[in-house]
Amino acid sequence: MIATQLRNIYNDLIPLLDQQKYDPDISGSLFKGPWGALLFMFYYEQYADQEADNAVALLQKIYAGYTPHEGLNYSFCSGHTGPFWLLEHLSRHEFLEMDLDVLTAEFISTTIEQSRFHLQWKNFDFLHGSIGMCNFLLPFSAREEVHTHLVFFADQLMAASKLTPLGRSLPIFYTHEQPAGTYVDAFSLAHGSCAALILLAKIYKAGIAEKTCRQLITECIPFILQHKIPVSGNGLHAMYPAILDGKQSSVNSRLAWCYGDLNVAWTLWYCGKVLDEKSWMSEALEIMRYNTRRLTNETAGVIDNCICHGSSGIAAFYRKFWFETGEQSFYDCAAHWQQKAVELIAFSEEEGKHGIRVWQGKDKLWDYSWDLLDGGSGVGLSLLSHLQDHPLPWDECFLLS
Repeated sequence: MIATQLRNIYNDLIPLLDQQKYDPDISGSLFKGPWGALLFMFYYEQYADQEADNAVALLQKIYAGYTPHEGLNYSFCSGHTGPFWLLEHLSRHEFLEMDLDVLTAEFISTTIEQSRFHLQWKNFDFLHGSIGMCNFLLPFSAREEVHTHLVFFADQLMAASKLTPLGRSLPIFYTHEQPAGTYVDAFSLAHGSCAALILLAKIYKAGIAEKTCRQLITECIPFILQHKIPVSGNGLHAMYPAILDGKQSSVNSRLAWCYGDLNVAWTLWYCGKVLDEKSWMSEALEIMRYNTRRLTNETAGVIDNCICHGSSGIAAFYRKFWFETGEQSFYDCAAHWQQKAVELIAFSEEEGKHGIRVWQGKDKLWDYSWDLLDGGSGVGLSLLSHLQDHPLPWDECFLLS
């Protein structure tokens, strides 16, 4: 069943990418455009069907029409750092050979300029701001200008933080319901402090700004832990709020990649491993074990099967913890959510309409999507990982590796 659906997703993407039947506005996007679909294509051909051979030709065709020197959108989600991340990732993991120095020399400097601009406006966001850009820059940290910028980034994050009686707050999330210039804490990989802390741990591992990174991590994590919500023996609500904005919906957060309990657990686990903080890792396991009881769509807050906020994303977290720990309950939970994801895969019968049926929000309701963040490409990568006996590094782009 999974193999069949993987093949269906793959075959659905070929004419879409070959004929470039998508909005030109997303032509340079990793998470919402063709570059994320290419990520799935390469992994499918490597791990599911080695006789399939379309990814390289499609990459060449899409790259030929790509204009990285146009526009100033360098965000990881929809801007230029996304495609360049893909090229670096494919090269580092030996999917293909290319001379990255020729491709990236000028691009690195421009990315740093754009990251500094976003930091000036306190836009730390992973998907749309400086965290995503710096995550892209990290593999190039041997370059002096990148090293210098990552030190600057850590300093700017420290300046944006606030020391409170509960620990160090990282109010870097902007909501339109707050006055302009007002930021709140969000325990989030997509937009908040979880992404910041994981990036700081990666910068620390690279031997850069170690003192600042360690201080931020060791003072910010206690702040997160202080917001733990008491749970009962049969409780089915979240253990941690998603956003500290006072809303009840933010307190009882859903299981998702973008916000909430799974984000907190992975942050505690990753930072705990880097800094050898066993108590953080123990809390991460407690969070993951507790949430194995939230198995229905209603208790998990799940509507569809996408990576961002659907069952494929939940499965990705539990599979990651299964590989990290070998704990059977995590594998079982991953399999549960993966099965739910498979059951929801549905393609349009309308000719020329690509992607699988997913929830597009209250304005669009249900529609078809093929992209990495909200559509078939991301679901396909999550399904593909479930068939492997070792972790696949595609989830680096989601900060899960």
